[in-house]
Formats: sequence, C-alpha cells, structure tokens
Amino acid sequence: MQIEIEETGPCTRVVKIEIPQEKVHEQIEKSYAELHKTVFVKGFRKGHIPRRVLVKRFGEDVLDGVKRTLVGENFDKVVEEHSLKIAVPPKIDFEKIEIAPDKPLALAITVEVFPQFTIDNYKGLPVERPAIQVEAEDVGRALEAFRLRHGEFRKLDEGEIAEHDAAVCHAVALQNGEEIWRETELAAHVAASTLGSLEVPGLKDAFLGARAGDTRTFRLTLPADFAAEEHRGKEVDLEVTLDEVRRFEAPPATDEWAQSLQFENLADLRKEIEDSVRRQREADADDAVHDRIAEQLLQLTDFDVPPGLVDHLVERTKERQRMALLYRGVPKEEIDKPIEARAAKTREESTRQCKLYFILEKIADQEKIFVTEDDVRLRIQAIALNYRRRPEEVASEFERTGRLSALRQEMREEKVRDFLVQHANVQQAGAPADAAPPQAPREGEPGAAES
Repeated sequence: MQIEIEETGPCTRVVKIEIPQEKVHEQIEKSYAELHKTVFVKGFRKGHIPRRVLVKRFGEDVLDGVKRTLVGENFDKVVEEHSLKIAVPPKIDFEKIEIAPDKPLALAITVEVFPQFTIDNYKGLPVERPAIQVEAEDVGRALEAFRLRHGEFRKLDEGEIAEHDAAVCHAVALQNGEEIWRETELAAHVAASTLGSLEVPGLKDAFLGARAGDTRTFRLTLPADFAAEEHRGKEVDLEVTLDEVRRFEAPPATDEWAQSLQFENLADLRKEIEDSVRRQREADADDAVHDRIAEQLLQLTDFDVPPGLVDHLVERTKERQRMALLYRGVPKEEIDKPIEARAAKTREESTRQCKLYFILEKIADQEKIFVTEDDVRLRIQAIALNYRRRPEEVASEFERTGRLSALRQEMREEKVRDFLVQHANVQQAGAPADAAPPQAPREGEPGAAES
C-alpha cells in the first residue's frame, strides 16, 4: 500500500492512499464467495448461482461494500501507524472513489488533526478564590425563592386583573360581523399581551382592571402562523372574554408549611436552606478558581485550532440559542436576528473552548493523567443512584448511545482541572456580590406549580 501524508495547514493533513489492484481483486472475490454461499435467487439452488447472475444482480452493491471496507480498514491502519490524532471525524465522499477489480484503489482524505504546540509553567499559577460568606439576608432571599418555587396560580373569585396575573379566556374572530373562528380555554398573559400563541397588541392596556365576564374587542390581522391555516392573513375583529383570573400565591413561611415538607419546623428549613446556599457558594468559588486557571492557561501558549471543530461547536451553540429563544416565545421570523448579532462572539467563545480542550489534553498526556475502568464504574454507579436505576442499565445505555467515550473525556478533564488546582498558588479573595432578589414565575414557566 502506498501512503503519502501532505501537510496543508496547521491542523489539516491530506492522507493519500493507493491500495494495490491485487488487494482489491482479492477482496472482491472474497465478497462474491460469501455472497455465493448465502444469497437466494429464484430459479437457482442455493450455492449454485452462476457468477454472471450474481454480478448482474448484486455487482454494484458488492463493489460499494468492498470499497467501504477497504477504505475504512486501510485509513484506520494509516492513522494508527502514523500516530495521527484526529480532531474531527473526516467526511469521506465514497461516490467519488472509483473501484474496479483490475485497477488499484486510490483515495485522498482531508483530515483535521490535533494542533502542535508546547506548554509549561502551568504549575504554581497564582489564583484568587472568592471567600465564602452566607449572611441572614442571603438565607432570606433563598427562602423567598424556595417559597416562590412552591407557589401556584389560584383562581381569583373576585377582584380586578393585575399586570402579573394570568387569565383564561375564550375568543371569537369576526369578519364583516360573521364568526369565522372560535377557541375556548385560551391562556392569556397580560404583561406580555399574548393570548395563547397569538400576540394581541393593546391586550395589556385593555385588560388591566377588567373582571371575569368582561369582553374586549381588538382589530388585528391574523399572523402567517395562525393555528387555523385558512384564516391566516385575514383582518378580523377579535372578541376576547375574560372567563377566569389566576393570581400567583406563595405559601406562608410558617412552621406548618415547613412541616408539610417533612421539616421539623421553619427554623429547620432555614438551616437546610443556609447549608444549601453555602454549598452553592463553595461550588461557585471552585468554578471561579477553575475559570481563572483556564484564563492563565490560554495566555501561556497560542496555536491554531481545527476550523471544522470550531464550526461544529458554533453550530451546536447556535442551535441551543435557537431553542432558548423559541422557549421564550420569540417569533420564528425574528429568531435569527439576535443569533447573528452575536455570531462573532459565539465563534470567539467556541475557539476559546477548543483551545482549552487541547491544552487540557496536552497536560493530561504530559502528566500521565488517565481515567481507569474503576473510575468509570464508580461514576456510573453514582449516576445510577441519582436516577434510581441499576448501574448495568446505565452502562449499557451509555455504551449503546456512544456517550461512554464522552463520559471518559469529561472525567479526564475533571482530573486535569483538579491537578491544576492542587498545584496552584490559591489565595483567598473578597466575597461574591449579593444575589438579585427572586421573582415570582409566570404561569406556565419553570418553577410555577400547576393549579
């Protein structure tokens, strides 16, 4: 087999392979021999099908299968023998690779590899660790947030609707005085001026102060994504009747409420919340140390990263941004604007993430930091315990879905980060800033209990 590896960039190589005609012919003959023993063709006894019939019926499939087998086996062999550290699995266009029994098989595959760089002086990095302080005000804010998470929207029997209330309505769309559409049990968010998924300009001003049974009329054009397709784009009079007002209520902070949550009393609940706040502050401080070490690591060296890997991270980040905007109710036609507005920042962050990944890999190799099978087994046991599943079930699922490799990689990075912290010069710094006061959720948002 003839092999040539051409360096075409800091992180790109072109792997050229020529497989001898004898090997190609041998593999084709082997495939036809196996096919001859196993395939069934009507009119012929199994194992007695003429070669010409096999070639006519299965020739293209045989050649394609041989091509894929030879390319895969020989490419993997070259990668191993030449110690190529592939950063991104290559995309192989098999359609452009020609194969024939009387010719050698030639191919050229462009791959992205790990960047070449050196890094030292990563031990003894000076790092400030935020001091941990938990004041009574912190516990009070956390208790208030806890109360809000256990609150719910309750029906308001009397009174006027306020800005942060939710409502249940029914609506009728009229065109030239004739009803063309009707819907009941529509959720209305007054503050957002929305009725179900429909934006209704002026709904907030019209409904503030209204009571159950009141009706308001709005003139609007039904949007292009309106539920009833046949009415999209029509200008209508929308009559909206307020059927029910719901107001968010948090439970009172009393001993009785704490006891309903299996605490001895309110003081016991506050103590648990205080411990939880402290644990979170400790975790935040640990994260701050890791982040500050990461920033210094990035300053110790510089190198190019595989562009395909950056592109992959950029697209994955954009998809997460897209899902977040959809969840927030941003109209589909407006979603791409904020994503493109921060496209440069997204690429910058993805490039940083790539560089940090390669730096941690380099340190792991230099310090011989590995993840053992016992490490993986213990982590899977912990995951299984959290989800109340059997460890062998979790291990099987991770193996089946290809997540076991990602788990090992994540665990190795954790070990490297811990190693760097252990060898850093860590000093205590000031306390973190106070947290923002909690806000009551809107009905239908995470944290709002269903009534």
